[in-house]
Amino acid sequence: MKRHAKKAFTELKNLGCPVKTWYDGERGHFWIDGEEEGAEEWLDYWGVNSFGSKKLNDILQKNGLYWEWENSAVGCVHDI
Repeated sequence: MKRHAKKAFTELKNLGCPVKTWYDGERGHFWIDGEEEGAEEWLDYWGVNSFGSKKLNDILQKNGLYWEWENSAVGCVHDI
């Protein structure tokens, strides 16, 4: 994982965001598990955080990243 992505990953993980790593980098640097308990604080496909929480988007943006839905359970993180 690239340095800027690892920085965002670590910050999100320390705040309790359900971030996970891929076996390969084809779908982004890392992903956010929308089905894990507490995930709705960060993103929620069917709820108020369907575009991601302000905290999530702020952390990603300051590291040159954004996220998008892979499906209703997975948010993939990519370079801007």
